[in-house]
Amino acid sequence: MLVDTTIVTHLSNMADAAVAAEEAGYDGVWTFESSHDPFLPLMLAAEHTTKVEIGTSIAVAFARNPLLLASIGWDLQSYSRGRFILGLGTQIKPHIERRYSMPWSRPAARMHDMISAIREIWQSWETGGRLDHRGEFYTHTLMPPLFRPNPDEVQDFGTPPIWLAGVGPRMTEVAGEVADGFLSHPLCPPEFLRETTVPSLMAGAAKAGRPVPAIHHSAMVIVGHDDAELKVAREGVRKQIAFYGSTPAYRPVLDSVGYGDLGPRLHELSRTGGWSEMTKLVGDQLVDTIAVNAADPVAGAAELLRRYGPLVDRLGFNTPYQADPALLVNLSRAVRA
Repeated sequence: MLVDTTIVTHLSNMADAAVAAEEAGYDGVWTFESSHDPFLPLMLAAEHTTKVEIGTSIAVAFARNPLLLASIGWDLQSYSRGRFILGLGTQIKPHIERRYSMPWSRPAARMHDMISAIREIWQSWETGGRLDHRGEFYTHTLMPPLFRPNPDEVQDFGTPPIWLAGVGPRMTEVAGEVADGFLSHPLCPPEFLRETTVPSLMAGAAKAGRPVPAIHHSAMVIVGHDDAELKVAREGVRKQIAFYGSTPAYRPVLDSVGYGDLGPRLHELSRTGGWSEMTKLVGDQLVDTIAVNAADPVAGAAELLRRYGPLVDRLGFNTPYQADPALLVNLSRAVRA
C-alpha cells in the first residue's frame, strides 16, 4: 500500500512542505485545484525533491484543452525526471459553464476524447510523426516543428501517466478504458468502491483489452491531540459530508450506505444558502461511516486497511480542517507498518 499526502499551501511554503513530505516517507505528493493553480506548486516540489511522486488530484480538465494539458504534463514530467502524474477530473456543469466559461456536454465521452487527444499529441512529439487527432470534441491537426518539444526530454522515462477522477459508473468505466489510474472521491465508502467503482473499472478495462487501473483513495480521517481538537475535526468532516452530499451526482454514494434520501434535502438547502442547516442533517453515524477516527494512529491504520486495503493501491488522508501534519505522518507510518 502506497501512502500519499495532499499539500494545500501558498507557493512560498511549497518547497519546504514537499521536502518535509519526502523526508516523512510519503510515496506521493498531490495538489488539487481550488483557490490556486494545481500545477505551479508541483514545479517547486519537483525542484526540491528527488524521489517522491507528484501529481494533481485533480486539475479541472474541461477548464483547459488537450494541447495545454499535454504541454504542462510534458514539462513537469521532464523537470521531475519521470515523477509526475497528470490527474484530471471534470468538475460539474455549473462550474464549467459559469465559473470557467467553457463548454459542457456528455462529460464521459468528452473526457475519453480529451485523454486520447493528449496521448496522440505526446506520441507526435515523441516520434516526430504527423499529428492527426479528429475526435468528437477535440481536433488537433497542426504541429509545426517550431512547436514540438525535444523528445530527448522524456526519453529516459516516457510521458506521464494519466489518472482520472470519477464517481458515476460511466466516468469510472472511461477510466478503465483509457486511464492509468483512478482517483476515488473522498466521500466514497468501501461499499461504493466495492459495488460500483471496481466493477466499472473492470468493465472499462475489459472493453479496451487493458489492465485494470490502480486506485487511489483519499480517506476522510479524524485526528487531533485532545478531545477539543477531535471535536473540531469531527465537525469539519460533518460539514464536508454535507457539502459533498448536496451534489445530486453523489446521491448513489449515499445510497450505498443507506442515506440516499438525505441527498435531495441537502441539495435543496444548498440552493437557498442553508449551510448550517445542512450540517445539522449529517448525524454521527454517517460521519463514522464515511470517516475513520484515527486519534490512535495504530487503531486508525488498522481500520483504514480493513476498509480499503482490499480495494485500493494508494491511500491518502482527507482532512477538511486544520490537522497537525505530524499526526498524519504518524498515521501514514502506522499504515505502512
